[in-house]
Amino acid sequence: MDVNDALDTGVCLHAEDVMLYGSPNTTPNEEKLVKLHEMATKRGVGVCWSHCSLAAIASKPQLLPKLSELILQNQKWWGAEIGIETGSPEIAKKIMPAKAQPFSADNWHDVVVQGMGIAHDNMLVPACTLIVGLPEEQESDILKTMDLVDDLKDIRSLIVPLFFVPLGRLKSKDWFTSTKVNDLHKKLLLQCAKRDFRWVDDLIDMSMSDHWYQAFTKEFYKGFSAIAKYRVGKIK
Repeated sequence: MDVNDALDTGVCLHAEDVMLYGSPNTTPNEEKLVKLHEMATKRGVGVCWSHCSLAAIASKPQLLPKLSELILQNQKWWGAEIGIETGSPEIAKKIMPAKAQPFSADNWHDVVVQGMGIAHDNMLVPACTLIVGLPEEQESDILKTMDLVDDLKDIRSLIVPLFFVPLGRLKSKDWFTSTKVNDLHKKLLLQCAKRDFRWVDDLIDMSMSDHWYQAFTKEFYKGFSAIAKYRVGKIK
């Protein structure tokens, strides 16, 4: 495929953290980010991000609206993968202290809520991950994660729990498997499923409203969603 053809189809800005493009530290570089998005959007095509961090969004709350204004010239919303991982400051301090920078990991809950709120207000729809079964996880940590998920119930997003896989500095730890799932884990998984389904129809509406024929496709997906919601609702 010709590069120009690919650019006419759409642009995915791919980085470990798009918000830190051009930054030598954990604070976004506003000038470089604005220039990058001006370049990405000038062809009039859609833009998405591969990954970004909530701490970077929250650290410059006035920046995402500027980027959103550029992106939303050509589309109604955009997405990015975001790792929340836990709602427990204690776990955050142990396994991902740098993830909250330039804030303290002690304030991880508030950083997540603030960053997600800014994303919601500017039509960035995060696909978020949680990690179930992190090393040294206690019941109190799971409860704090459940509290965080509850505080995000009005934020347009998807939250997907994943089982812990040992990598990097944690590669010496044991894998977390389905045999280790306890009742609180099950409640967390169900909580995430129910809150995600709350937003599914909204996301379908936003994604399928540009062409007349999408009305029929939209109803098909909503029917499938209704069946899935019903089955999840039957889980005790």
